[in-house]
Formats: sequence, structure tokens, C-alpha cells
Amino acid sequence: MAREIRNLRLGQHVSFAFVDALAKTFLTCVPEPPRDVHDQAVARGKARYDRFLKSVGIGMGDSRAAMTELLGRGNEN
Repeated sequence: MAREIRNLRLGQHVSFAFVDALAKTFLTCVPEPPRDVHDQAVARGKARYDRFLKSVGIGMGDSRAAMTELLGRGNEN
């Protein structure tokens, strides 16, 4: 059990490092929008983010169904 906890912690560190590198790259390479279109850019970004969250929710539902099916197959053996 201790080994599994260590593996989980290592996975969390790797995930954080990836997100950190992605954020640094994004914030370094993507310029701020000009002031005259800032509000419009923020509104469009929020709309894209909402669509992204919906697609993630749909994907999680698909993943849950797949996991349930796989677990069911394992119980049949």
C-alpha cells in the first residue's frame, strides 16, 4: 500500500510539472489582447472554456461507461 501511495504522489508531481510547464509556455508565448478588444476577447475565451468543460463532462461519461463495462468483464471470469 505504501508503494501505491508513493506512485500516486509521483504521478501528482509529474502532473503538476506538466501543467506548470504548459502554463509558463502559454503565458510567455501568448500576448495580451489589445485594450480595444479586451472585453470581447475575454467573452469569447469564457465561451470557449464553457464548451471545453461540456466536452470534458461528456468524455468523462464515456470513460465511466467504458470502465463499468471493463469491470463487469473482469467479474465474469
